[in-house]
Amino acid sequence: MLQIDYANLEFIHPLVREIVLAVHEEFPEADTITSLHRIGDGGVHGTLPLRATDLRCWDDDLGGRIQSWVNVRWQYDPSRPHMTACMYHKNRGGDGKHLHFQVHPRTVKL
Repeated sequence: MLQIDYANLEFIHPLVREIVLAVHEEFPEADTITSLHRIGDGGVHGTLPLRATDLRCWDDDLGGRIQSWVNVRWQYDPSRPHMTACMYHKNRGGDGKHLHFQVHPRTVKL
């Protein structure tokens, strides 16, 4: 169970909220949010409304399944098909893995 009331945080972009809640419903074991808004961040974690969320995931199989599940359901930006709505990767410091969910103004549900 998500430990915060993610569904009612108004500063979260509706599409990133939809993705994270859908993932939580499909994969309830992926429930630890590790990053939301980052003040001063020049990327999607710094936007308002918030366009990114990270979930802890140290299980490579689960991380790969969630990444695939999300990316066949949402397209980050049709004009940049190489970019995805979900990435499973190491933290910048390399000390752990997480799922990074992101949306763009042109993100579409497939």
